[in-house]
Amino acid sequence: MKMTFGRKFFGCVLAVILISLIYFITLAVTPGIITGTTMIIFGVFVITICFAYIGGNIWSNWIKSKYFQPGLLDK
Repeated sequence: MKMTFGRKFFGCVLAVILISLIYFITLAVTPGIITGTTMIIFGVFVITICFAYIGGNIWSNWIKSKYFQPGLLDK
């Protein structure tokens, strides 16, 4: 798989930067609001964006590999 620095890559980088800015601005303005739960939510957003950049629904691929039944394939 060839990874290029196209629109999709720059969109991923821009989204991660924006989420990081929101996190650090929130941390600077009201540090008491940042708890473990909010850190996990921000982390999930960043990881989901990176999965989207890689391209592919990782969750459906995991389900296919875990519950794969060859008898259901079209012949």
